[in-house]
Order: sequence, then structure tokens, then C-alpha cells
Amino acid sequence: MSVWEEMRTRVRTGNSAGVAMLAARIDEADRKEVAAALPAYLRECAPLDWNDLRTMPLRVAGAGCLGGAAAVAAWLTRRDLRSVSDTDGIAAHVLRAVSHRPPAWRLDLARRLSDRLRSADFIGWRPDYMSWEVAAGLFLEAEQAPPATDAFVLGWLSRRVSTPPSEDALFATMAPAIFEADGVAEYLSRFAGTDYVPGRANPMDSLITGLFETMKRDDLLDRCLRRFLRGGKARDLAWFVDLHDLLAPTPQEAAARVRDYLRLLPASASTVADVAFTQVRAVDEAEPLAPEIFREAAQALLFRSERRIANAALSWLDRTAASRDRLGMSIELAAGVFGHEHSEIRERAVRIVTKRVKSADPLTAETVRRSASILPSTERSAIAAAYGAVEADTIEVPVLAPVVPRELDPPITSSAELREAIIEEYHGWDPAWPEVERLMAGLVAHGPAAIDELRLDIDRYSGFYHPEGNDILLNALLAGSPRPVDDVLESAPAPDALFRRRFREAADLLGGPALLATPTSATGHLDPEIFAARLRAWEAAGRQPGRFDLEQALLRLPLDGDRRLLDGLVSPAAATARAWMSADGPGPVDLSYRLAKIKAWGPDHWDRRRADDRVTRLVVTGTCASDLDSASRLFTLDTSRKGSDTFEWSARWWPSVLPSHREVIAAHLLDQAACWPTGEYEQDGTILALSEATGATDRATATVLLYALASRRAIDRAAALDALLSLAAQNALPAAELGHHLGVFIGTGDIILGRVVPSLTEAVRAGAHLWPLFTAAITSLLPTPDTAPPTGMADLLAAASEAADLHRIRGAIPALTVWTPKSRSTRVAKEAARLDTLLTGP
Repeated sequence: MSVWEEMRTRVRTGNSAGVAMLAARIDEADRKEVAAALPAYLRECAPLDWNDLRTMPLRVAGAGCLGGAAAVAAWLTRRDLRSVSDTDGIAAHVLRAVSHRPPAWRLDLARRLSDRLRSADFIGWRPDYMSWEVAAGLFLEAEQAPPATDAFVLGWLSRRVSTPPSEDALFATMAPAIFEADGVAEYLSRFAGTDYVPGRANPMDSLITGLFETMKRDDLLDRCLRRFLRGGKARDLAWFVDLHDLLAPTPQEAAARVRDYLRLLPASASTVADVAFTQVRAVDEAEPLAPEIFREAAQALLFRSERRIANAALSWLDRTAASRDRLGMSIELAAGVFGHEHSEIRERAVRIVTKRVKSADPLTAETVRRSASILPSTERSAIAAAYGAVEADTIEVPVLAPVVPRELDPPITSSAELREAIIEEYHGWDPAWPEVERLMAGLVAHGPAAIDELRLDIDRYSGFYHPEGNDILLNALLAGSPRPVDDVLESAPAPDALFRRRFREAADLLGGPALLATPTSATGHLDPEIFAARLRAWEAAGRQPGRFDLEQALLRLPLDGDRRLLDGLVSPAAATARAWMSADGPGPVDLSYRLAKIKAWGPDHWDRRRADDRVTRLVVTGTCASDLDSASRLFTLDTSRKGSDTFEWSARWWPSVLPSHREVIAAHLLDQAACWPTGEYEQDGTILALSEATGATDRATATVLLYALASRRAIDRAAALDALLSLAAQNALPAAELGHHLGVFIGTGDIILGRVVPSLTEAVRAGAHLWPLFTAAITSLLPTPDTAPPTGMADLLAAASEAADLHRIRGAIPALTVWTPKSRSTRVAKEAARLDTLLTGP
């Protein structure tokens, strides 16, 4: 039996130890024989299953027999030689397999493996520690310090953190590196907090013990501060915050580092700012801070956006004003907060300033009056009563920028452009509808002529198992004729069904002139002149366009299209188009709305928090008498009927189906949008596309927008805010309907008010006129004596006050005027009183 045959037998049986022993004892010629045979054998084994017995022995064989350190490092880190099986112990076999190599070679391998380590190797369901274990073993053997890279430090934390420092030769190098390696912060944050896992020891306890035993206290404090100064998210710094709390610096230690703590106050994560503020305050209590240091600290804290931190800073300011001889400075600093974004902070600053009026010298009083010019009228009046007349700043309402549709890519005009579009779409996970429409038109117009050039790319990228979208056209190009597609279209939502019908129909139109329905605007609209030119091209070619292509094109024309553009055209398609344009589209669309309890399904059905299997939903029904089949399907609505699936992959494309009938598409989206507050359904792109369309808006648009504003994902809420501002800029925002349904769905528990209000506040500051929203929402959400206000109610009232002050709105909200709070000391009661005073004032 040859050496390779013996090696292959041990690999086939999963005998990693035997492979290592054989690799260590054979001579150089035999190793070359094995090295030459390994690549071909790996191709023979491919693809290796996730738990294939041969995976680990193959790694060991390559380590022992391949020639250079670079080749071995590449072999050991191959993706096709990874396994989800337990890799513990494999590193020892690799180390034995390379034991015959010279020391310099082994050190070179250690460095190359370290360079190839990635943090992702140790995260997820397939962690692979073998390369780290081999590199660590080789560094220890050579008595060389390993590199303190993010990945190497993370590997050490994952594998050796529970090892006592006295038994870990790497501790002295790796422990200090956790403060410098940014990539380990997220990993360490998993073990932050006292409630790591009840009943289980925190594996980081031994690390903390080791740090305290092996590093000087001053060094630990300094490293913590340096880590904080490098920045990061609050959750990623949580473990270091815990470590700093355990160190519990004395006032003397904090005083020696007060400049570093000051640097953390303005912009660090809130948890880090809390730590820094605590230390600065402790230093001030032990010995008064120098005036310039106190001013710097107070200004940094007072202008943070977190209400809690700014409130605590005002308390510190007020409490120490007299005892630290800072009365004048405290008045000046508090006056500087008059422009704070939170009304609660502004009001408290006004109270402090008016309380200290007798301590203000003329210069400070003038500073207060100037600062008060930006205050809302109620707070400005309080300052004027204490300090004298205040001249109010003239605040202009911001002007919302008009919506400018983005430009579309030009049509595909050559086989080279078509090939590029195919590769781009199938490399992308989530193509947008303009790219899909552009590719569909390119495949119809240029696909058959370019099939020989495109065949390799189509073979590589098209989907044959379950073709959909442009896959249908690609398959038709390869086969020479359309393949049957097993999809039930009758049960699909009408906008989705029209897309699917068009893809199937386009496979029959390959080689024809330009598709009629390809949009010319990013809103989904189609230029009537270009539509007429395309229709003429079909007549000139002696062919009829596709039925669904024609119907979609007509639905995308502006409602005021000029039918005279079709003069001279005699085809049946032209006659259909002429009749449609003469009637200005589908004619009147009658929609009716009602709130109803309907049977829960999908995520609603699975939500065990619900008391029963019924949910409150907006139900829209609609009718439209149209000779166009697609129009009848789209405009005939009953949203109380349920489909088979919550998520439709094409929903983000639907607004382009009816770009002049935004409210109808919003009604079609209601089923899916009801799940937006709790799930990920590509609502960011969908709501933006809806806002870019045109047409009337009503309760369906308001409800869909509200669901997007209430999403749990910040990216969705940001997109919803952009959509709200876009609608407002078009004078198409259904604000009253938004407010009404906000009250309804807060009451049913479908929406969390605290998620919606920040976007409303930003919209007010951007210039959106939302007063009808606030009137309707406040009227329905004010608590009764037996109920608690929803979380976020105080912020809603504060946003309403901003809107009223900005737009000079006066006139009481009746429900607010007669409302009697259970306690007048709550923030909700204070904000309600402030709003009512503003509305009923001059």
C-alpha cells in the first residue's frame, strides 16, 4: 500500500490522529506525493457534507504534507473544509502533523493563520476555533507574543476566558488588549449586567478577577477611560461600564482624571455619560470645581438630547448654586437651555432662572432676556414678568421641499447592456421595481438576438426550480418557448397578480418592439407621447401588444393624457387606449371604510397576548365599472377577505401599478401593513414608494403610514417620516385621519405611541402642518380617571404645543379644556395644562 493510499484510508475513516501520526513520520518525498494528490481528492469528495468525517482529517493531512507555510495556512482556512461538528482536539493533531517543520516555518504559519482570522469565525452557529488554537499553540511553543488583533483577542476570550491567569500563558498579552480591540466590545456586552443568566456563573468573572490580580488599579482605570474615549454604542460598552463601576474610583482618583471625564460628557453613549457625570459630581462634592471646569461640564450635560441627563444636570446646577457661589453662572447656564428640544427641560430652566432673579446682575438679566426670545409664548411671559420685557424672535415656518422624482436608468439598447443588467439583478438580493421593469423590457426587445452571448450568464443566474419574475423570460429564452409556470393567480392580491401575468405574457412577446408599460418616471407613470410611439412601433411591426402589457400601460398614464396622440392608429389596442384616455381613466372609484373586528390570521393569530382570535382592522370596500379587466380587479376591493400569506414579495412595487391612485394601493396594502409594527416586511421601501405616487389620500393611506411610523425598526420609522413629509409637501397628508386612527390603534394595542411621537415631533419641526392630527389624537387618547395615559402621551402633548406655537394656532381643544387629571404633578398633566394655556392665550 502506497503512502497516499494509507493516508486516504485514514482520511476516509475520519482518523485525524492517525493522519497526524503518519504525516509526522513519513519522509519528504512521501509528503510531496500526498500533497500532490490532495487537491484532486478534495474535488472528488466535493461537496463535503456539513458533518462529513473526512473534513477534519483532510485539514490535518494538508497541514502535515503541503510545502510552504502560505499553502498550509490557505488549506487550513478553506471554507469547504469547515464543519459544524465539534472541532475540539483537532488543533492538537495539526500541531503534531507540523511538528517536523523547522521552528521558523512554524512561527511563519502562526503569523499567517493569525492574519487570516476573522471575528466571524467565532460567532454564529458554525464557530471554528481550530485556526486560532493552532496559531496560539505555535506562538506559545516559539515563546513569541501573539498579535493583539480584534480576531485573535476574540478567539482568546472565547476559548480561554475561564482559565485562571496563573494557568494561561497568554493572559499577560491578551488581557490588556481587550481595551484596545474594538471587535471584542460586542462580545463582552453579552456578559454585562448582574442578571447574565440566573443560576449560572458569569464566565467573565474569572477575567475580571484576573484583571484585578495582574494589573494595577490606576492602569485599569486609565484603560477604561481610553476605551470610553474611543466611542461606541451603549450596548457595546456595557461590560466596560460594569468594570468601571466595580473599580469605584475615589474622588481623588476621579480628580486626577477629571479632564478625561469632561471629554466624555458631550457626545459619548448615554451610559458612559452617566459614569462620567457621576465622577465629575463626586469631585465637585469633595472640592469645588474650578469655575471654568464647572461651566464646561454643565454646558456639555445640558445640551445632551437625553431628558434624564439634562434634568440631572439642572438639579446639580440648582443645588450647588448658593453653596458654591455660582448663582450668576447658574442663571446664565440655565438660560442657555431655553432652546432645548424637550419642553420639560425648558420649563425647569425657566423656573430656576425666575427663582434666582434677585441674584442676577444687569448683565446677566440682559443675557436672560435675549435667551428668552426663542421660548414659546407661555414660558416667555414668565421670564418677562421676572426680568422685564422680552422681544420675541420671529420664527418662520420651515418650507417643505417639493418632491422631485429620481431619474430612471435609460432603457437597455444593446446585448452588452442586457448582459450587465442580468448580472446586476441576479447578484443583488432585492432588486427595485425600476430595475426589474428595465430588465423585462430589455429581455423582450434584445433577448432573442443576443441569446448566444447570454446563454452562459442565463445558465448561471436564472432560477429553474421555481421560476418567477424575469426568471420566466430567461427560461423561455433558453428553451426557445415559454415554460408552464405552476402559480395560482386568482388567489394573489390584484397588484401582485398583474405583475405575475405580465411576466408570463412577456415570455410570449420575446423579440417584439418595446413593451408598452415600462414606466418613464420613478413614480411609475408613463409619458403619453412615449406610450403612443411604442404603440405605433407595434402597428409598424404588424403585431399586437400583450393584453396585460396594454392594460398596465393604460393604468400608468396620467389621468389627463391627450387622446389626440393616438391619431392615425387603427389597431384594436389603439382603440382600447383611445377609449380609456377619452374617459380620463377608470372613472369614479367609490371606496367605503369601516372599522371592524375580523378573525385574526398570520402573526395576529399567533400572538398569544390577544384575548381572543379577533382583531380590529380598517376594512375598505370599493367598486369601479370599467371595461378594462385589470382595472376591475384592482378597483374592486374588500380588505376583510384574507389571503394565504402576510408577506407578498412584490408589495414594494405595488404603488407603481396604480401611480395615479395612491389610496387604492394603500387599501391593497392594509393586510400586510397591519404586521409592520412587529415584523420586517420591507416596509421602508414600500411606504416611500407609496408617498412618491400621486392621487387622493384618505383613511387607507393614513393607516398604512401609521403602521410604518410604529415599526419597531428605526430604519422603517425614518422612511415613514420621509414619506409623511413627502405627502405634506404635496398637500396630500390625511392628517385628521392619521390622528383618528392613531387613537383607535393605540387603544387596541396594535401600535405603540412612543414609537410614533418622535417622528411626529421631527415632522412638526420640519414644517409639516399636523394640527388636525393632534386635535383628533389628543381628544381620543386623554385618559379617564380610571385609566392610565399611554406611554408617550406627554411627548405627544409637547409636540402639539410645538406645532401650536410654530403655526400660531389658537382655539381650545374642548376635550383638553374639560379634562381633569388624576394628579396634576405628572408630566402628562403639566404638558396638557401648558398646551391648553397656549391655545387659550393671546
